[in-house]
Amino acid sequence: MTRAVLRLRPAPRSRNTALVAIDTFEHLGRFLHSVDSAFGGTLSAFEVMWNDFYSLIIDDGDKHGRPLDTSHAYYVLLESTGGHQESDSARFESALQEAFEEEQVVDAVIAQSQQQREELWAIRDDIEYLVHTLYPPMAFDISLAIPQMEDYVNEVNGRMKEHWPQSRMVTFGHIGDGNIHFVLTVGSLDEQDVLGVQEIIYGALGQRGGVISAEHGIGLEKRAYLGQSRSAEEIALMKTLKQAMDPRNILNPGKIF
Repeated sequence: MTRAVLRLRPAPRSRNTALVAIDTFEHLGRFLHSVDSAFGGTLSAFEVMWNDFYSLIIDDGDKHGRPLDTSHAYYVLLESTGGHQESDSARFESALQEAFEEEQVVDAVIAQSQQQREELWAIRDDIEYLVHTLYPPMAFDISLAIPQMEDYVNEVNGRMKEHWPQSRMVTFGHIGDGNIHFVLTVGSLDEQDVLGVQEIIYGALGQRGGVISAEHGIGLEKRAYLGQSRSAEEIALMKTLKQAMDPRNILNPGKIF
């Protein structure tokens, strides 16, 4: 018998949202640290959009207006929740002001209503437009230590352009937990092209101790690359646990093992 216990919590009484522009990855890391500390555990979103993502949505699309111009390297959709709107808003704005004074942030817009908040989130959530524009699409979901991210993304971008000059790729993710997403196209989904892209993304990741799947599991496509982020001993342990828990191999057979 399987049992689960569900604990329900009251909905937050306050929510503060901003879109922030940052010009260097070093300042991006400092900003994450400073707001996480300033918000005292109430940071609920730190969604980073690289310039290629934000520019594609804002400049190529026509649905989202232009809350900030497209000249900056990184854009952060920042949000905190709490229990008292007035005091939480004051703390939120104070943290942003401090980031401006320390030159971590170069521009920002704070949502003044629920509609404005939804409009800012709509930029980050417009994956449908990405997939429509970057067609036929490939998508990747990896995890990496924050100090390694800038160099890794630059290497992937460079190698992609070297092999497929016509390729387009955008980068985004919630880097507070080490997560990066790529959505890209090289103009085809031919097996050799797909394998070539995977070798670039997973190969550069393995050199840095990254993980080939941050959120969405291994599945079939990533199975061949599991050794990039897990040692032989770890994989052997996984197989032992699989055998112990499923000796008849009836649970999702033939997938990872």
